[in-house]
Amino acid sequence: MDEQPTGRTRHVVALVVLAVLVNLPLTHATLTGTHLESDDVVIVTLVADVVLVVVAVLLWRFGGRLRPRLRAIALADVERCAPGGALEQVDGETYLVRGEVTAIEDGQVVLDVGDRSVLVYLDGHRNPVGYQQSAQVRARLL
Repeated sequence: MDEQPTGRTRHVVALVVLAVLVNLPLTHATLTGTHLESDDVVIVTLVADVVLVVVAVLLWRFGGRLRPRLRAIALADVERCAPGGALEQVDGETYLVRGEVTAIEDGQVVLDVGDRSVLVYLDGHRNPVGYQQSAQVRARLL
């Protein structure tokens, strides 16, 4: 099942791009053999690198955490709905799972409900909703 990049992956890519941009003047001077007129460029670059490392550690430690993926069995067909994620108990063991479709496979669909994802086994029910569209389904959690 193909999963989309997580928030953590996007953070890493953004930090790598920032690191390249911050170090560009120093790298250019080193590669071309030119002498920097001022040591201020080196100091500012090193301070920016330290800040990027601190931000990277904080994002790695606290950012992009999802709660464990839930699994559910559909009790009805998947339907389109308004954007937004929710996992609401309807009655007893029946839940309304609402969120963006992040993956589709034969017989199952994954919905992003905000702070977690829910893998819904269709159990013979239809899924007419496409990838990255908002969907809802009544389901029983496993």
